[in-house]
Formats: sequence, C-alpha cells, structure tokens
Amino acid sequence: MAKKQKRVIRYKSYTRINPGIIIFGIIFIYIAISLFKYITTDRINYYEVVEGTSSDETYKSYKGIALRKESVVNADSSGYVDYYVREGARISLNTTLYSMDADGTINKLLSEMSEKDTTLTDDDITKLKDKIYTFTNNYDDMDFNEVYNFKNNVQGTVADLINMNALDSLIKNNSDSQFSINKARNTGIVLYRFDGYENKKAKELTMDDFRAKNYSSQLVNSGDYVEANEPIYKSITDDEWSIVVPFTKNEVKKYKDAVGVKIKFNKDNITTTANIKIVKGADGNNYGVITLAKYVVRYATDRFVNIQIIDNITTGLKIPKISIASKNLYIIPKDYATKSNDDTDIGFRKQVVKDGKIDSDVTYPTISYSDDDNYYVSTDEFEKGDVLIKDDSVETYTIGAEQTRQGVYNINNGYTVFVQVTILGETDEYYIVESGEKYGLSVYDHIVLDSSKVKENQIIFQ
Repeated sequence: MAKKQKRVIRYKSYTRINPGIIIFGIIFIYIAISLFKYITTDRINYYEVVEGTSSDETYKSYKGIALRKESVVNADSSGYVDYYVREGARISLNTTLYSMDADGTINKLLSEMSEKDTTLTDDDITKLKDKIYTFTNNYDDMDFNEVYNFKNNVQGTVADLINMNALDSLIKNNSDSQFSINKARNTGIVLYRFDGYENKKAKELTMDDFRAKNYSSQLVNSGDYVEANEPIYKSITDDEWSIVVPFTKNEVKKYKDAVGVKIKFNKDNITTTANIKIVKGADGNNYGVITLAKYVVRYATDRFVNIQIIDNITTGLKIPKISIASKNLYIIPKDYATKSNDDTDIGFRKQVVKDGKIDSDVTYPTISYSDDDNYYVSTDEFEKGDVLIKDDSVETYTIGAEQTRQGVYNINNGYTVFVQVTILGETDEYYIVESGEKYGLSVYDHIVLDSSKVKENQIIFQ
C-alpha cells in the first residue's frame, strides 16, 4: 500500500503595522515642522508691563531765549567811552552813566586815577549806610532773592562812587578837553551788550534763533571807541520778562491748558513758579512762553537761559516708547451695544441678508477703548458700511467714522490685539500710561516691544 503523501498549504504572509510607530511618526513630523517654523520665523521680542514713575527724568531741560523790554540808546557823538555804572546794575533817570572823550585823553587819566584813588568821602559812606538801613528795615525772610539784589546793588554803588570821585577831580583839572558826561534817559537795568534780539517778540522767533552758530553779540567796554549813532548802552525797563522754549506736539498738548509751571535755572539751581502760554513762531513751530516777574537782574546779561520744567511725579504703567503704535479705530455709539447672555462680552447686532431676507447676527469684537459715549473697535472687526441695529428698535448705525488712537499690541493670548493707552508722562525711553483702564493694560501683561514689526491679529511665537 502506497504511503500517503502529506499536503502542505502555504498561506500568504502580511506585514503587521505597529500603531505606535505611526503615532510616533506623526509626532516626529509635527515636531520637525514646528522646529523649522521656529528657526525660520523672525522672533518678536516682547516686554512685560511693570509699574513705574516719571520721577527720574521728570525734569526736562530746555534751552530758552530770554526776551525783555530793552531800550537801546545810541551815542550822540564819536569818542572813547567810559562807563561809571557796572553792567547789570539798576539805574534811575539822570544817573551819571558814561562819558565820551573825543581824543581819549580823559579816558586815559581816568583809568590811572581809578587805580590810585579808591577813597570814599563822608557823603559816600552816608549814602551806603542809608541803603543798608533801608534794606534791613524792609527785609522779608520769604524773599531771599532780595539779598542777592542788595549785594549787587551795594557793590555797584561803591564802584560808582569811586568812579564819580575820580571823574569830579578830572573835570576840575581838564576843563578844556572835548569831553561830555551823559546821564541815563530812563530807569531800568543797564547793559552794554547788543545782539539784535532787543526788540524781538516770541511770535517772531524761529528755530534758527536758538542755534549758537547763528548768534553774535557785541560787548562795549570802557575805553572802546564808539561811532556816533552806534549803540552805547541799553536798559531793561520792566521787571517782567519771558523765557521762550521750543515745544513738541506732545508738550503743546501737555501744557496748552496750563496756567503756571515750576521751573529750575540750570545755572544756579534757583527754582520758581511762572506763567506759561503757547505761541506759534514765524516758522510755524510751537513755543512755550514762560513769563516771570522776578530774577530779571540775576540773569540780565544772559540771552540764552537753560531751564528745567519741573512736572509733578507721574505714576502708572511703564512701557517703552517704541512699543507705541497709532491705529485707526471705528467709533460705535454705546446705544448700539448688546451684551452676551452672561453679561461679560460686548456685542453688536449686525444687519445681514439670509435667504434673500434681512436678518441680523450678533458680533462680539475686541473692544480697544471706550469713553462715556462710544466704543472703539479695530477696523479689522467690521467692514466700512456695515449696518448695526439697535436692540428693540428700528434705528440703525452705519459704520464708517474713525478716530486715530495710540496704543500697544497685547500678546497675552498668543496673537496681537491692539489696546489703547492714555499717556500720562514720559522719560527719555519710556511712557508712563494710565493703569486700571477698563480695556487697557495691566501689570505683567505682555506687549510687543517694537510695534513697527507686527500687525493686528498676527500670531506671535514668544
């Protein structure tokens, strides 16, 4: 009997796929793509909002031009001038002020005598005692500036008396010389320097007037030769004077409603309060005119005066200046707002067409800012011409009115959202903005450091 042959059946084999490998592959591809995007995408730097004040740089320095009521007097004749009153001193009408010597003889003798003869007469000493007595009886502790004025006044008086004694002696001994004595034609503070700014008004100034390279001044000294009809002295005839400083647009906005400011003179750290107003110069630029009623003697010889305007310390949120952006926002009256079911979101009922019929949908945009009457939303949220419907009414509002606001781009949610800010103050690099605004910034918010590098609704990789 034949042996039964075994029958072997081969089955087709199938490769089994491990699900774990598939999942791992998907994750690997996702990570690779994300890593590629991370490497190739420009990094947007952000800034974390912190509290701050403007106290460190609240004193902004300005180079100002001093404008006073100045009366220029020209010489009646040519000759060598000799002054008998110190520059910057107060003079009264008919004070013996200067002499003119046609050939210089008297001028030379006077110079020699002033070096030798420094004796005061009894009458001179009596005059000085009277000045001291008057000052001590009228001294006010609250006006220490008068001490400096008194000191300068006494020094000037002593010099004047010595000069006059020498002059009297020369007149007696040189009666035949071509020599004239000239008296002050008005009261005021006498100066012997001239720069062409004597009759300028604030509204006539331009930025060129503030540049040192464009400025020149001529000082006439005793012994100088002066031609007839040339300036020989001038007097400041009013204690009220002004310091004019250039203003930026922000400074105009800041001070346009101000009545007074506190200033500090950089020269000697004197502080005082003064009135302020804003004028347009001849070049169309804005200038702050700071008007004072004292210290005119102290700074009489200074045409350019460096000052600081001392503002109140401003407290708020500190943000970099480069983070500020300007953006147009749609203005929507609050009457057209509707609230969500939980009363947390502000929405607007927008008119739409569905199946050929007019209907409405409620849209909940991001509110950038609000005031008493309106909401302000990004122009990306609506189209110009969109129609909003007031709740429980047939009244409509067509979107179109815009207003430019300043703000920053908030990136707390991973994409840029424009948030309006109210600027309260500034330092050299930062703005101090209001804290606690309903739709504004809060401490620790993340904002785009440089607003010029992004646009609204842009996804940000931090």
